[in-house]
Amino acid sequence: MMGGAYSGDTAHNCLFVNPGNHNHWVTLTLEGVHSNRIALGAEICLTAETPTGERKLYRTVSTGGSFGNNPLRQEIGLGNATGIKQVSIHWPATGITQVVEGLSMDRFYRIREGDTQATPVTMPTFKLPGGPGASGASAPMVASSLITAR
Repeated sequence: MMGGAYSGDTAHNCLFVNPGNHNHWVTLTLEGVHSNRIALGAEICLTAETPTGERKLYRTVSTGGSFGNNPLRQEIGLGNATGIKQVSIHWPATGITQVVEGLSMDRFYRIREGDTQATPVTMPTFKLPGGPGASGASAPMVASSLITAR
């Protein structure tokens, strides 16, 4: 059961550890300039190169719905991709489609509306002592992916 902190809460905090796999990913945070700053409604088309040819992955920046929400950053799983050919972003206010190339897999990026290049973002990481990753076999945990359970 997931929940938030409140006064008198006696539940214990938990950290769920994902032991990982060999799949690739990229995380994009979009920033609107003429469109809204949090890029709601921006449509993303990522073209990935795979061993069997190109694959297109689509995302739309939204908050989710009903009783929950999604992060505004777009965490895109790339599976067995060998590279990222390009990312196209259709911005909602201007209708302009922006194309960004030169992105590496397994990285975090910030893309500002109108910029020709993405800016790499360094996220804080840590390893759990005695747990997954202690032997060096797993990648470091990213601090922004923590979940608190109640």
